[in-house]
Amino acid sequence: MSGQTNDNVILFPKTVEFYQFELTRLLEAERYGEAMKLLRFLLACQSDDERAREEWRSLLDWLQVMFPDLALGQEGESEELSEADLLRQHLHAKGEQNGDYAKRLLASLREQRAVDKQLLALDQLAFLEDETIDEELIGWLKEDAGRHPLIQFKTLQTLKKRGATGSVTLYKNGEAAVVDIEDTPAAFDQFPSQIQEIINRVQEISETQHPALSYFASETWNEFLAFIYGTSAYRQKLRQDPACVDVWAAALHLTLLEQVFEGGDKAELFEMYGITSDLVFQWEQAYRMMQQFAANVFTRKL
Repeated sequence: MSGQTNDNVILFPKTVEFYQFELTRLLEAERYGEAMKLLRFLLACQSDDERAREEWRSLLDWLQVMFPDLALGQEGESEELSEADLLRQHLHAKGEQNGDYAKRLLASLREQRAVDKQLLALDQLAFLEDETIDEELIGWLKEDAGRHPLIQFKTLQTLKKRGATGSVTLYKNGEAAVVDIEDTPAAFDQFPSQIQEIINRVQEISETQHPALSYFASETWNEFLAFIYGTSAYRQKLRQDPACVDVWAAALHLTLLEQVFEGGDKAELFEMYGITSDLVFQWEQAYRMMQQFAANVFTRKL
């Protein structure tokens, strides 16, 4: 996704399915600039799925015609308004035209059980001007102790973007987690540096060993952080020893190889990440947590 040639990157069938899911998610959220960037990346990779490639080419051509400013912005990075600004303007206009648009989104959030649809509603609620939204979202979070961890975190991000403050108790992964809305990272690059070092390490290794894994690593790591945010596991990660960066990176790398690609060699990864016998127990704990996460998240994608 860095703009370099990807003609040596091969997309396996399950990999194509994952990317198709991501494209759908971006388009539903009206994040057209990101969708164009992803399509360019995909078309620069190798794939035996000619039908998918033709769909990607057609979709990219259509997006570039429909959103020329975003297309130019992706290439020259000279756009005056960010996608967030454009989305805010678009939703403000919708709210002006339809006075109960916020109420309809909140109702959809309560009635809809599909995680992807709930994420889409929250993406829009972040930019709507309605003073009742904050109270409704906080109440909605407290109503259901079994709400999906990804939805819980996205709701916190939505409240943070809206300027809300205060503490909320979440029930996730078998424990009660008290979190402050104002401390929630509004974007994944706002997580503490010791957290970001883990994904940087995976991308560093995957660039030479598994080039197609880099995009998956970033997306999956972001979702994993949402999955554990506020829990004792997350707090432990903030206090972790520097050696644990390689432990978590190796656990994430193997999980991705198993879930999205054709499987992985644990011994090979141990060698690449320097996982010695002293770190094996910590790696097993990290890997077990990654497997718990994968069982909850990957089943909705593949």
